Amino acid sequence: MIRVLIASAAVVLSSSAVSAQSFANPVRSTSAPTASGRALLSSEEHIELARNAVASGDFDAARREYLAAVTLDRAAGRLPTESTMGLVQMLYAQSYTREASYMLDLLANEAAQRADLETEARARADALWLKAGDGRRAQAREDATRLRSLIKQGVLSADTQRYVATRFR
Repeated sequence: MIRVLIASAAVVLSSSAVSAQSFANPVRSTSAPTASGRALLSSEEHIELARNAVASGDFDAARREYLAAVTLDRAAGRLPTESTMGLVQMLYAQSYTREASYMLDLLANEAAQRADLETEARARADALWLKAGDGRRAQAREDATRLRSLIKQGVLSADTQRYVATRFR
């Protein structure tokens, strides 16, 4: 199932109009035991495989592993911060800035729903930076408005405020 999804994503990526949705489609959870009784990989193991793939220069494999980790994190009810950020880095490295900002938007929205304002602010700041660099000024302004609101509320740590400020430059 994962190979089919990855192959579908590869076909979508090879076209000129890449859909950000292709990176967010759910993959069947691989944390359940297989018919042979062996458990498949956990989110943490997929992240480790992704890091190894990055180290060997295989960004496509890293992207697939991070996507699997994102899916497993969501299925387990966890906020997929580490796995999403890894996926975003791979997308950005491969010049898929729209897809990277889409994944950051998903993370920011999930974080906002869980009242994790630090993660929301960092994800929105990165998404803003990508959108502004990609010429999507109106969308970047929406993120900037939300970030200003969070800063004015005084709910962000000093470290996160500094991080957000670096993205506004």
